[in-house]
Amino acid sequence: MPECASVTFRRPIALLVAVVAVLGIGTPAAIAAGDGQGPAVSTTTTASPQTTTSTTPVSGPALRAHAARPRPAHLDLHVAGVRDGKRKAGQKVHVVGYLHPFVRGQHVRLRLVRSGHVVTKMNPYVKHVRGTLVGRFKFKSADLIKPGHYRVTALHPANDEQARASARSPKFKLRYPDLDPGDRNSTVKTFNHLLRRQGYYTTHSKHYGDKTGFAVMAFRKVNGMKRTFNASPGIFRKLADGRGEFHLKHPGAGKHVEVDISRQVMVLANHGKPQYTFHVATGAPATPTIRGRYQFYSRQPGFNSEGMYYSVYWHGGYAIHGYHSVPPYPASHGCVRNPIPESIFIYNWVKLGMSIYVYG
Repeated sequence: MPECASVTFRRPIALLVAVVAVLGIGTPAAIAAGDGQGPAVSTTTTASPQTTTSTTPVSGPALRAHAARPRPAHLDLHVAGVRDGKRKAGQKVHVVGYLHPFVRGQHVRLRLVRSGHVVTKMNPYVKHVRGTLVGRFKFKSADLIKPGHYRVTALHPANDEQARASARSPKFKLRYPDLDPGDRNSTVKTFNHLLRRQGYYTTHSKHYGDKTGFAVMAFRKVNGMKRTFNASPGIFRKLADGRGEFHLKHPGAGKHVEVDISRQVMVLANHGKPQYTFHVATGAPATPTIRGRYQFYSRQPGFNSEGMYYSVYWHGGYAIHGYHSVPPYPASHGCVRNPIPESIFIYNWVKLGMSIYVYG
């Protein structure tokens, strides 16, 4: 009988061990050794006065979530055209970036930053580079004009597919070119655009011709620079920064003309702004230009017997007109001379009865 009782006791214990094994409730040592039940989550329970620790293997959805954890990520950026920390002004920035390993459906947040302010942002998708484990993305900016410190940043936000990663390029500045009469390229076109934006009369073309030179002369006069027809890097930079325009003395006078004798420039003003600023030559010391406010009263197209071209008179024989010689200093007999290529435009812009202010 005691022998029979001993056998009966062992069978329930064996059955319990089998159930425990099926339910996955085992000892920490068995789970740590890897008993075929998959990854495990450790749970700690605290009770007074003693602490017991049990571990439960993961199964079902938890197991699948663990297996699908985000892939690692690494970003690289390459900015083309930057040399010695500088990029030529008026050109674009081309950026090529790499995300590895490649995971389908990912995108990267790209930002072009100037002096701490975001200039452009883009969120390109990452495309697979065939035959590799790498993904590639590209970015092309607009033409860079304004001075400052630039930088490109990239961010891959963390998601269910791939981990977070970030990168940023070294800082770079713009290099402004020295332009000369006769140059012909896209940079000259950009320069002409900047001149017009600041109220100087010039062309829209890529050619640094007479009109560009006259505008540069006017800019130099307005800003107290040496009076030449060459565009220095400093002029380009100043224009790109939105500076260097003529400041009207009579901004509230409506559409009118201002002649500043001290700086030898004439301005066609509109809506309180210097719409067009011209290089001119006023009266020589022996035959000075009269000062004051007047109104245009007569027009004369073409050349007259004095060689004056497309003249508009504002007092007696005083007029604004084109002339074959317009030096950068006072040289006329009292009139306001402007270069002949600009005469017809000025003639058509000025209307009879319009005011002209002469000062300086």
